[in-house]
Amino acid sequence: MRTILIHLRKSFKLIILLVIALFLILSMMYFLFRPMYAVRLNGQIIGYTDSKKQLVERINKSIKTGDGNDIAFFEIDVMPEYEECYSKRNIQPNEEEVFNAVIVSGTPYYRNFAILQNGEEKLYVSTFEEAEKVIADLKEKKSTNVDSLTYNIKYSTDKLDNSTVDTAVAALFVEPPPPEPEKPKKTTTYRSSGYGSVNLSQTVSYGNIALGINLTRPVSGTITSRFGRRSSGTHTGLDIATSKGTPIGAAAAGTVSWAARRGGYGNLVVIDHGNGVQTYYGHCNTINVSVGQYVSQGQTIATIGSTGNSTGPHLHLEVRVDGTCQNPQNYLY
Repeated sequence: MRTILIHLRKSFKLIILLVIALFLILSMMYFLFRPMYAVRLNGQIIGYTDSKKQLVERINKSIKTGDGNDIAFFEIDVMPEYEECYSKRNIQPNEEEVFNAVIVSGTPYYRNFAILQNGEEKLYVSTFEEAEKVIADLKEKKSTNVDSLTYNIKYSTDKLDNSTVDTAVAALFVEPPPPEPEKPKKTTTYRSSGYGSVNLSQTVSYGNIALGINLTRPVSGTITSRFGRRSSGTHTGLDIATSKGTPIGAAAAGTVSWAARRGGYGNLVVIDHGNGVQTYYGHCNTINVSVGQYVSQGQTIATIGSTGNSTGPHLHLEVRVDGTCQNPQNYLY
């Protein structure tokens, strides 16, 4: 029994010595070494990292999404290997250098937006927004080739020279051909040896041409229809409603060039004031002047009626310059 106790005591002392030795060894390793990952690329150690997970996530993100600028993604043939190890504490992790080394080993693919004409690449811009603006600006400038222009994303291993929006628009713009000269509109002029002539052109102008004369109101009344285009057609004058038989005065002095019935105008008087200026007075009840007669401003030339295409007594007043109808309200009422 005594021999057994002696052996147990010796064994216990040995175990204590071993535990102390292990503690000392681990303490020494803790103070002299640290756990980390050695990173190898193509068999060569390129650095160390404390967090394999974070480094792997960062590399994978760059492979998929590039650098956030021109590079869309990276293609890497050989991925790094990670080996868990203990390194001396004076060896510091260098994740940034490791990351750059891995990325540089790959092939970058640049993202550009190609502007194409009839499917042929013409130039490149940096962003989707710039590509859209180039097309929009060319449309606004009425470039004749705009319908043949498209754009798409282009990935290339070479960094292409991108154009600015203004440079791209200038390079692609095709001047539209000059407009064809406007063909003179056919006008209908009715002539009669007894009544002179009248121009029934429907051409209207919305400008404000100086007449060279002052006009006065032929009648006082209520404006029931104004000058201009409408759903039912173009109204070439101004309608002023008042009672039947009201005298109509000449808006300005001139020579009567028409004084008779004329289609939808009913009884019509036309006065020529010179320099291409004429005034028309339609739907009259009676006509008090004759062709070739000179009338003074304000002189009674007819009376209010409802002849021709009319739904009630009123004056249809037109102001024409070289046959084109002007808005009477630029000069009267």
